[in-house]
Amino acid sequence: MKWFESWFDTVYYHTLYQHRNEAEAAAFVDTLLQRLALRSGMRVADIACGKGRHSAHLASHGLSVWGMDLSGNSILAAQSLGVKGVDFQVHDMREQFPQANFQAIFNLFTSFGYFDDPAEDERVLENMAAACFDGGYVVQDYLNAELVLADLPQEASLERGGYRFKTKKHLSGSHIVKDIEVLDGADVHEFQERVRIFSKATLVGLHEKAGLKLMGVYGDYGLGDFDPKTSPRIVVISQKG
Repeated sequence: MKWFESWFDTVYYHTLYQHRNEAEAAAFVDTLLQRLALRSGMRVADIACGKGRHSAHLASHGLSVWGMDLSGNSILAAQSLGVKGVDFQVHDMREQFPQANFQAIFNLFTSFGYFDDPAEDERVLENMAAACFDGGYVVQDYLNAELVLADLPQEASLERGGYRFKTKKHLSGSHIVKDIEVLDGADVHEFQERVRIFSKATLVGLHEKAGLKLMGVYGDYGLGDFDPKTSPRIVVISQKG
């Protein structure tokens, strides 16, 4: 079993990341909708949606949302939100999407680059492009690896939800890796997160190889200019057709 097939479905994953910045996520969605001129009633997709925080905010603007994730537990949590206008579904983003004709497809918060074979990353972009209307948009939000690499290795220890977590983030070949040790009572569990190192040029190349036309690359959630030395994110916006 791959790391993302097990880790994302654990209670430990949801506990470790339970304090994500909801206001920041909502503000980012607002900025994207304004930039892309998306209106109530349009169909959009949230790829690797997790527990549905971005999907819920998209739906609050009157958009019809399809949210998909490989983690069954994440989809159950998303469905429990009871958000109207969102269809949540368990699906592997490497497989052809069962829904299509979207005005925009969002892949946010570094929900990409998990795979050992680079061809699988290419397939994900191809699936997103295929599911868009002509003229539709693909938005991908990824960590700026150059900034992260400058601060490695990192180690941290924290207590959350009754568990003690020890993490170590480091470089391993073409991936940024986070080793995670969880102390649950007397039991110790070990997990790992791995995301591929992508430069701005590489991500743009993946979009172009999928037949998408670059509209812009930004460095933060306010869609500010990208600077490889200082920007926290790489936000790629491309268009089909």
